[in-house]
Amino acid sequence: MLAVALSTACGRPARVPPVAAGGLRGFNVLLVTIDTLRADHVGAYGSSLGATPTLDRFAAEGLRFDVAHAHVPMTLPSHTTIMTGLYPIANGVHDNGSFRYDGSKPTLAGELKRAGYRTAAFVGAFVLDARFGLNAGFDLYDDRVQGSSANLEIVQRPAAAVLAPAYEWIVSGENPEPKNPEPKNQNPEPKNENPERRTPNAEPRPWFTWVHLYDPHEPYAPPEPYASRYAQDPYSGEIAYADASLGAFLDRLRAAHALDRTLVVIASDHGESLGEHGERTHGLFAYESTLRVPLIFWAAGSIAPAAVTAPARLVDIMPTIVDLVGAPGGSSDGRSLRGAAANERVEDPGSYFEALNANLTRNWAPLKGLLRGGLKLVDLPLPELYDLNADPGESHNLYAAQRDRARDLESRLDRLNAGAIAAPPAAPLDSDAEARLRSLGYVVGTGPRPARSFTAADDPKRLVQLDAMLDAAATALANGDPATTESTLRSAIAQRPDLTIAYDRLAFVLRATGRTSEAIALLDGAARAGHADRALLRSLGAALRDVGEVRRALAVLEPLARENAADSQTLDALGQAYARAGRVGDAEEAFRKVIVASPNASTTWNNLGSLYLATDRTDEALNALTKAVAINPDLPGAHNGLGVVYARKGEFDRAAEEWKKALALRPDLADARANLEKISGR
Repeated sequence: MLAVALSTACGRPARVPPVAAGGLRGFNVLLVTIDTLRADHVGAYGSSLGATPTLDRFAAEGLRFDVAHAHVPMTLPSHTTIMTGLYPIANGVHDNGSFRYDGSKPTLAGELKRAGYRTAAFVGAFVLDARFGLNAGFDLYDDRVQGSSANLEIVQRPAAAVLAPAYEWIVSGENPEPKNPEPKNQNPEPKNENPERRTPNAEPRPWFTWVHLYDPHEPYAPPEPYASRYAQDPYSGEIAYADASLGAFLDRLRAAHALDRTLVVIASDHGESLGEHGERTHGLFAYESTLRVPLIFWAAGSIAPAAVTAPARLVDIMPTIVDLVGAPGGSSDGRSLRGAAANERVEDPGSYFEALNANLTRNWAPLKGLLRGGLKLVDLPLPELYDLNADPGESHNLYAAQRDRARDLESRLDRLNAGAIAAPPAAPLDSDAEARLRSLGYVVGTGPRPARSFTAADDPKRLVQLDAMLDAAATALANGDPATTESTLRSAIAQRPDLTIAYDRLAFVLRATGRTSEAIALLDGAARAGHADRALLRSLGAALRDVGEVRRALAVLEPLARENAADSQTLDALGQAYARAGRVGDAEEAFRKVIVASPNASTTWNNLGSLYLATDRTDEALNALTKAVAINPDLPGAHNGLGVVYARKGEFDRAAEEWKKALALRPDLADARANLEKISGR
């Protein structure tokens, strides 16, 4: 059990008894998750980089779990595990973008809310947008991110912009209106505020706040002074910026006495490979570089400092928190860490892990595994077994020579897989959401793959060079180098002609560079060769629509929509094709279906508004386009459409204002420029 620090009358530490269940009843809870943070880049875990003085201080003052593991090296499924206390095979979320937590099991926020807490979340990237389900149980879910998906800008918020509204919410005792985020190039420093200015209620409700800092995630672009300080290691620069921002935030909370009775839990959702085992970032493999994470529990004056050597897991966070504060808790794959922290003898339950993105997006072999007692099994067509105590770098695969040591892990993994729930349908994903996820470097699966047998040729270890090529292509595209993107993707296709995602990404580049006819030929050829999936066929239909081959576009898109009525991307593309064909009623019906399934589908609201404009339904166009920019103010087409609406209504100053907004977002938008010039000549 967790230990509490007591003092004698003379000020010397007394015996440290264990904390009982509910020993922190009434405490506030602050959960901090730092995305993509490797444990070995934290000073408290052995790093000499000096990038994490805040984490190091809290680790020294609290409980540091020396060996803690994630279960999925991807943001959404890892956070779903943290929030539910369930493995992905039980909560149903296996990847970013194509899965949504369905709310069928209790969450940490929901259980604390039931216990009387007010709850709020402040997240740093679109991958945790409310549409993916983790808003369950939160009174406030602040997922505002900036950036236009049309220009593939990075849709994330820097740490300072996440933490500023979190501070306001915590100290105000209510849900204040969101304020403008702070710019990332601002060096975080504690602000001189008088904490007495904010007087808490006589009997304030405890609060639960989750803050998610995305900064260490690629692309690594730290602000100054961290960019210069870590010029040769920008990943560590991002970590240093996030740590400094967190330190300023915690110092402000401490000054406002908001940490006096607060349990602080700090963890990472997963690590980063940084080239180890041939993987540049994360998501393909499940080696320690991406699974081992820092985990710290801190409560000033209540939890005694200690380093815990017993294994811990992210799935243990929820049951530990609810145990400590005496909140209700449902069934869990995790367990409270109180006993392990008090050095009680507890059995290692093992830690399940998986990395399924390559299976879901490329039909490569699925990766699952189990870690127990320092022995790690990776279940693939070419199985792997590592003794992490003797080989922490996982350089010596023992599976062939020590098969007997793997049998217990194999049987345990088989039992876990036998109890796995069926994956829920893919989350409705509109075209704007797909583009935003693409801007973050994520390739989104299109739904469950048909069952098949996998061979050594499908093992990700045999295909890692293709993963590196897809990463390189994405980086080149983000850096504005479509030529390199194209050549890299063509080379990948030449090496593996069934690499469907490479055709789709190449077609995206061809269309973006004005070569839509080439994109159509590429996609059509891939489909005829048997390499098509839904995403590829949807791209083909959209490209055919854009060149005016509406009949062929409908022939491709209509069967996809009939096959899966929940596929919002296909419905949106189909609606646009119907609009091109003059089938206004069918177009409106398709757009409305998308909006029912995904009310925040900003591009679909924009498409619906454009349809209304084209059919002289001006008031309805105003309503739809206003909703589009309210959801995403960075849509140049919606601002252009609003300008047209206001011009029709004779409100020319408002029209000019909207066209200027459109041009500020997209200077090459010819319609907006022509409209503005026309109105200027009046």
